[in-house]
Amino acid sequence: MKLFKRERYLCKIRGFYHADDIIKVITGVRRCGKSSLMQTIAEEISEFDVPEENIIYIDLDKRGYKKIRQADQLEELIAGFEKINGLKYLFIDEIQNVTGFEEVINAFRTDGEWSIFIIGSNSYLLSGEIMTKLKGDGGKRI
Repeated sequence: MKLFKRERYLCKIRGFYHADDIIKVITGVRRCGKSSLMQTIAEEISEFDVPEENIIYIDLDKRGYKKIRQADQLEELIAGFEKINGLKYLFIDEIQNVTGFEEVINAFRTDGEWSIFIIGSNSYLLSGEIMTKLKGDGGKRI
């Protein structure tokens, strides 16, 4: 499927693609195109000769991931990718489905070698509270 490049948003986030010290948070109402934007970002990153195995896309609404609802389950899933060498690009869609995800995501951010992008659509993610939970400057809202 060909994705429409939403340049207005891509221009705002391109400078952060390779940043492993911040969590990129893409928020918005349901069905506004957040997932498509994240897929476009993943495609652009792959154009930088990033190995395919270093681009990790987890959609928590999809089969195989729907049962991941607790922080420890999410941590175990992500830890399975730690053996990959180099900077890993982690994309997680529907992050609000996991209770306590903030601590897990923040812990991987502090490990380095993870460029993290998360998407969500509930009111909690749309509020400023998430930025505090992601350690203040640890998140960048797009």
